[in-house]
Formats: sequence, C-alpha cells, structure tokens
Amino acid sequence: MATHKSRLVKSSLYEDKYRGIPIDYDDRLSYLYDKLKINNKVENEILEKRIQMLTSLYFNDIKIVLFEIPEGAPRPRFRIINRSNFMNEAIANPNFVHVYSVNAHEDSVFMSRLLAQDLISLQNLICTPCEITINTYSPTPSYFNRVDTFLAELGLHRPIAKPDWDNIEKKYSDMFNHNIWLDDTLVIDGHIHKYYSILPRLEIDLRYLNMVYNRYQYNSIINRSDYKEEYQLKYFGG
Repeated sequence: MATHKSRLVKSSLYEDKYRGIPIDYDDRLSYLYDKLKINNKVENEILEKRIQMLTSLYFNDIKIVLFEIPEGAPRPRFRIINRSNFMNEAIANPNFVHVYSVNAHEDSVFMSRLLAQDLISLQNLICTPCEITINTYSPTPSYFNRVDTFLAELGLHRPIAKPDWDNIEKKYSDMFNHNIWLDDTLVIDGHIHKYYSILPRLEIDLRYLNMVYNRYQYNSIINRSDYKEEYQLKYFGG
C-alpha cells in the first residue's frame, strides 16, 4: 500500500532530486546542453528533427455546440455497500464503498447519441494530443437592464458565479471520454471562457493532432484495452 508523504517530505525529495537545475529558461537549456554533452552533430540532429516535427504535425479542428444551460460536474457521492444491498461487491467486502458521479452516465449517453446521429463530424475516437477551448454562455440575469443585457451579449459583462471553471472542465471532459476522445489525459492545452447570453449554450472548439509525438506514446496507447485498430493511430517518425 502506498504511503502518503507530507508536503515537507515531498519538498525535501524534490530539492534533493532537482537541486542545481536552473530556473531561468535560457540557463536551463545551457545546463541541458552541457549535461547531455551535445556536440555539433547532435545539435544538427535536434534542429533537423524540430523542423520535421513542425512540418509533419498539424491539428484537425472540430466545433461542438451544445444548446443547454452550462453546468458544472456535481460533487462525487458515495454509499457504503453492505450485504443488504445484494451487491456482488458486498460478498467480497462487507464495507465496500461505492463512489459515483451524479448524471455522469446520462451525460455520456447523450454525447454518444449526438455521435450516432452524425451531429458531430468525427470518424474515429481521438487518440492524439488535444487542445480544447470551452466557451460557456450562461443565461443573462433577468435583473439586467437593456443596456447591460446588450453589453453582456457583446461579452462585456461576464459571470463570476457558478458553475466553477474547474467543474465545467470536469463535466464536459467526462462526456467526451470514450465518445470523442479515448480519455482526457490527451488534453495538452485547455481554456474555459465564461460569458452571458440570451441564448444559453456551450461552444466547444477542439483541436487534435494528426499523430502522437513519439513511439513511446504510440505503444502506451495501442496497448490499452480500450484501443481499437480501427482508430489507426500514427506516430511521428513511424
């Protein structure tokens, strides 16, 4: 069983492992240059591979608009499963704790139906690095006057109320898992913008690379139990 380390212990371990590595970016590159003993030949290899990556890697774009009032993911709930529940888990463990997310299954089914109806243009499940921007448009408050209502539609009055930005990310990322992308570990860059509108909705801009960065990532993904050959994953240099 893994033991929990205090912040003091983790800080000490971090200091022992990373002491001496420069904080400044340019200094850190110089440090790495010396540590890896990069000579002219290796330097040229790095520059050549960098150019190849910049010319070979590109993003595909899709836009998803959900006409609903933006929500955040509710807090996870739990219940203790005992023998009176007649659950299989209780047979092996009389104090089994079941943690679940409210509405998570319903949200996933909803997204799956959108795909089945061809309302989202996507041939296969995304298995490559993604960038996502979620623009939420919450209902314009009824107490806004005409001027403020119009300014809100222009994006000049913006919400500082729930749903929280992190709960928005949680809810809609979970909806995408195994529907749009393999899972949200693929997200390398994400942004959430909150607005008001007289037409509540979410506008989600998703960009995904044409391949993964290297063979290590490729192997880790194709060996997953939920990966299918039909996804046709590729990697740079392969």
